[in-house]
Amino acid sequence: MDSGGPALGRTHFDTARVVVAGLLVLTTLLLLPWLPMGVRGSVTTVALLAAGVLGSASAALRARRTTPRDRRPWLLLAIAGVTAISGNAWSAAMGSDPVSSPSVVGDGLFAVALLIATAGLLSFPTARRRGAELVVMFLDGLVAGGAMLLIVSVLVYPRLLDSSARDGSAAQALALLLPLLDVVLATVAVLLLLRVSRSQRLGLGLVAAGFLLYAVGDLTFAVRAAEGSFVFGTVLDLGWIAGYAFFGLAAWAPLPSEDEDTGRGLPESIGTMVVFAVLLVAAVVQVTLGESRNPNGAQAVAWLVLIVAAGVRQVLLTADNAALRRGLERRVAEQTEHLRQLARQNELLLDSVGDGIYGVDRDGRITFLNPSAGEALGYTLAELEGRPAHPVLHATTVEGRLVPWEECPVFAAMSTGQVQVADDELLRRADGSTFPADMTAAPLIDDDEVLGGVIVFRDVTQRREVDRIKDEFLSVVSHELRTPLTSIRASLEMVADGHLGPLSAGATRMVTVALESSERLSRLINDLLDLERLETGGATRSHAAHAARDLLEAAARQIEGMAGSLGVGIEVGRADGVVHADADQVMQTLTNLIGNACKFSEPGSVVTLESGPATTATTPTGTTATDTAAAGRAAETGAVVAGPQVLFEVRDHGRGIPADMLSSVFERFEQVDSSDTREKGGTGLGLTISRQIVTRHGGRIWIESEVGVGTSVFFTLPAG
Repeated sequence: MDSGGPALGRTHFDTARVVVAGLLVLTTLLLLPWLPMGVRGSVTTVALLAAGVLGSASAALRARRTTPRDRRPWLLLAIAGVTAISGNAWSAAMGSDPVSSPSVVGDGLFAVALLIATAGLLSFPTARRRGAELVVMFLDGLVAGGAMLLIVSVLVYPRLLDSSARDGSAAQALALLLPLLDVVLATVAVLLLLRVSRSQRLGLGLVAAGFLLYAVGDLTFAVRAAEGSFVFGTVLDLGWIAGYAFFGLAAWAPLPSEDEDTGRGLPESIGTMVVFAVLLVAAVVQVTLGESRNPNGAQAVAWLVLIVAAGVRQVLLTADNAALRRGLERRVAEQTEHLRQLARQNELLLDSVGDGIYGVDRDGRITFLNPSAGEALGYTLAELEGRPAHPVLHATTVEGRLVPWEECPVFAAMSTGQVQVADDELLRRADGSTFPADMTAAPLIDDDEVLGGVIVFRDVTQRREVDRIKDEFLSVVSHELRTPLTSIRASLEMVADGHLGPLSAGATRMVTVALESSERLSRLINDLLDLERLETGGATRSHAAHAARDLLEAAARQIEGMAGSLGVGIEVGRADGVVHADADQVMQTLTNLIGNACKFSEPGSVVTLESGPATTATTPTGTTATDTAAAGRAAETGAVVAGPQVLFEVRDHGRGIPADMLSSVFERFEQVDSSDTREKGGTGLGLTISRQIVTRHGGRIWIESEVGVGTSVFFTLPAG
């Protein structure tokens, strides 16, 4: 289908509507009695031929550009228009007079045109209907068609039967057949008007109106021709002209889209009004214009059939509507019960969740609160509903300052439409006390519009206390283990060096294993002590300006022996920038990262070290370790110092890290593979210590890796 052609756009239809209205007004003015009859007859002939040609051409164009399901009916209507025009042209060419010497060929073409037009109207697709609807539609046709046939039997057929204007059996048969075909066409047009779907109401409504006008024009012509009073050039000719014009205008109506409503037609109340209006008109015609107010035998039978059909129609409609109403009420009751159960289930779920949950609207005002949240905060929903959550529930900072609403995770979630995670929030209870909480804020989104947010929080006071006790325990144990371990290592080294005499091969092997184990235990204790000092702030720092190249080269020299034993090379590439940092801690970070890269690289490969100015394009911003938008590429804590930074990269070509492990490798004792500790050595604390050092300098650290390709560890430090 050509979506860009005419008959598709509203603008084309509006233009066609103005043109048709102008032509009809002009034709009406020219058919008024102020012009000679001969001129008016010529106006009718020209207007009739022009309207027919334009209507048929428009229908043919619509058939070429419409949807496949509508192509056939429009093509049939175009053929019907051409056939009717041919009948007019034949009659005009033969000089036939419609009253004294009608053309059999011309009337035959008119009859064929009416049959084709009826077939075209019946070809328009309609929605599938239920059995009761089909019966009602049949009764509508019976009542409307029978009523119009009664009107014709009163107004038209008596005059045709009494007329001697048409000689010959063929002419007389056509004279009687044409009104009947007009009635059939008008009946089908009425049914189409009643059953047309909403998306096609404009176009097919104009089609139905056009053929009704054409049928009225035909029937008017039949009566006046039988009376011998018909002449071309009166306003009564507008029935034909307007019929063609409406038919052509319908072809320019906008096409419905494939997903538009194609269901029910006009409401049943309007259908009832139309059907009974036709029946009422037939009754008025019978009473006022009939030769006898009492119908003859055939008419009486017809009236009886119509009345019974109309009554059955209404009974069926009433019964069908009652059944539909009962079905609708049953479905509404079922859906209401289902929604009630669903609401109850959701309420039970919220009530049974151990975490605190509360909701806010788009202005940050509290809308609901689950029991766990109320218990943790010391409030009831009635006390909090409608109050702004941020100033009421969020505690002030150590400095006594409330974090601005614009910096709150809840505001960020509703502003960005993304889930926000915070693990350092302080919430305030009703009694004024505070507690630390892990918080997740998620936006409530409906049709791409943020309606509010849902906040889930958990009191982590006990967890933090457990962490504090654990850290203290590790610190005490580490300090208590260091002194005896130093003595054990010294003794083992003396034994291994032969100070106590030569050793057998077995003893040497056992002493070597013990010495390696003590060295690994010593590294673990040192790492634990380093981590404890970093987390408690006990590590001293001496910040100064250092060239990034000097730090990289020093770290490469320090790790060169280990790298050589593994058959791995170390290469310092581009090394730009100056950092303001503690040189010893930066060296510790670099040696940890380079050592990991060497341990997980294949022999013969090269570990590359680089540095340069950091940009927003190379550093992840606005993310957290559990942020789903950056779970695969960032793990960081702490605040970032504003200002320029230097980006460091340690890149290897080893086995890589799976994506689901990237966000956890910075945790304590985490290893990609549990066998790495045995095979590669290490304590599992190197990345944790590196993260603490980098974040306390105001930088970020993250990993990018591809399994089977290699890994790059990035971190930033403030520029010096």
